[in-house]
Amino acid sequence: MTFRREICKLWHNSVQIEREVIFGPHDAKYRPLHLADDANTMFAGFVGRRYRTGAGILLLAINPGGGGDAYRSRTGEDEHFYPLLRAFKRATPEHALEAFERVNETFAEIVRRWNVWKIIEPTLEAAGKALDEAAYMNLVPYRTRADKMPPVAARRTAVKRFVEPTIDLLVPRAIVALGKKAGKIQECTSRPDVPIYCVRRTRGDTDVHADAVQILAEIRRALT
Repeated sequence: MTFRREICKLWHNSVQIEREVIFGPHDAKYRPLHLADDANTMFAGFVGRRYRTGAGILLLAINPGGGGDAYRSRTGEDEHFYPLLRAFKRATPEHALEAFERVNETFAEIVRRWNVWKIIEPTLEAAGKALDEAAYMNLVPYRTRADKMPPVAARRTAVKRFVEPTIDLLVPRAIVALGKKAGKIQECTSRPDVPIYCVRRTRGDTDVHADAVQILAEIRRALT
């Protein structure tokens, strides 16, 4: 419980960081056209109940999807999820853990309906882990217009202000970047103590990328 309180406290502080701090003077260029409240809401991430420091793996995506210009109304998942993210941000310190756990529980339910699950599932299998033994976060925790790649300055700011402190607390056995964009973490930080694998994704995550098969095999050899 102490660990979960610590990660909750870190993320509760982190979600107070407004997107303008991450994107700086280029925020308007990268801000989604619609659903402004959701664009202003940080998704800090997920930590499974059975995650253990030194043993769990960290799954790293690039940033939350849903910033497309045609994305004018919430999906059913977002209708349920984003109010929980805002409730976590607004929670008082004494109620933050309860709000944090609601976000975790809901993520575990809905991520299986996201396209990214098609690459998360084989990655977890290769690592010999269940979702409940893993953590998940984004390199940049805010949506971008048309789901564009966040600029390098935003990536570096997010890593310094949010990603690195989280890695220090999680102490993951390995970091698995989900896609080449998320693999850019290696340009923003040096973690010689933690191996970083990059599992390439296909457009729309329709299947496992051919190049990812070899990386998944490496993960299986190293972690199981």
